[in-house]
Amino acid sequence: EGNVIVFDVGANKGQLIEKFKKIFKNAIIHSFEPILFEFTNLQKKYSNEKNIILNNFALGHQEEEKNFYINKYTGSSSFFKTIDNTDWINLRSKQFGIKSDEFLKNTEKVPIKTIDKYCHEKKIDNIDILKIDTQGYEDKVLEGSKNIINNNRIKFIELEIIFSDIYEKTLSIGQIENLLNNKFRLFANDYYGNLYSNKIYQLNLIYINKNFFNKISSVKQI
Repeated sequence: EGNVIVFDVGANKGQLIEKFKKIFKNAIIHSFEPILFEFTNLQKKYSNEKNIILNNFALGHQEEEKNFYINKYTGSSSFFKTIDNTDWINLRSKQFGIKSDEFLKNTEKVPIKTIDKYCHEKKIDNIDILKIDTQGYEDKVLEGSKNIINNNRIKFIELEIIFSDIYEKTLSIGQIENLLNNKFRLFANDYYGNLYSNKIYQLNLIYINKNFFNKISSVKQI
């Protein structure tokens, strides 16, 4: 039924773009990457692909501009500062051959929009997959998606939660599920680490819209 619509929130170097391109041949991918350096590289790779729409801004709960902390390892950049001298920061810094206090590369003020407004402006009625990897800002992205969530216009949500004290803010599964307004069920997950013996403990969660789940379940039973 038409092209699969994917929102890649926190695209970084395009790792998930490549994954979705392989899985869904004609996917339309809306990519959101606030770091100008990474966005420029995405443009070089995908500017000629009409099904990939690149956006150089972040998504959140309201339209504004905020300081974005860009780390040496850009995939860990966030609207929240990392906590100094954690085992994870020390390990990552060592991998880059820098001191831990050099892990923060620089700070940029970046624009933020909401998914609800973006979908309204682009006349997007439904999102098949909403992937969010924003290092602690996942709740704000969902807050800015209230309308499309409440109207059952997202089929799957894939997001990452970090439980370790790496950033100034941590999230819980409960906080995420409260924002899903009882519209989704936890469909799958994978995890890495634990709080006691690992340098980082994080979960990747996939939620499925209840209406869509009931629909595919009824088809399966026929």
